[in-house]
Amino acid sequence: MTIPEGATEVILSYVRKKAAEWTAEEMAQRVEAAVAVLETAARAVPDDLLEVRQEGQEWSPLECIRHVAEVNHGTATRVRGVVSEGVVPEEIPAVPQTREDVLSTHAGVIAGTLSAVREGNADPDAEIVWLHPFLGDLNWKEWLLTLRVHSLDHANQLEALQHPA
Repeated sequence: MTIPEGATEVILSYVRKKAAEWTAEEMAQRVEAAVAVLETAARAVPDDLLEVRQEGQEWSPLECIRHVAEVNHGTATRVRGVVSEGVVPEEIPAVPQTREDVLSTHAGVIAGTLSAVREGNADPDAEIVWLHPFLGDLNWKEWLLTLRVHSLDHANQLEALQHPA
């Protein structure tokens, strides 16, 4: 998947600005809302279209669901490690195969991370950064907000994939 020209700067500006403005609770609420939109879109794809890759599309809806869950699992697990233990973990939970198993695992990973964010102090280990493939080095707050953006972006994609061209 490619990021449209100019979008990298917009996303980076957004995550840096909001990470500085919003409290941990405000970030957690916004991530929860975005994940809810994603899960609704993922469940709305008709079963008969779930594994159909439409003409001109890079992924089938199920491939999209697995992708967003895999990336979100990595992001959430690393954020949780920094917030809870002050380290960026290497081991990331595997993504299951079926839609419901993917969404159930995804919900659990996100909930665990947001619980850790809510229980953490005001700014745990903000100096710990790790490399985002498009945006450069980000701290845990910025990474958490990329999870929000990523979820909403793929929710829009899944909504479009519900209706074959």
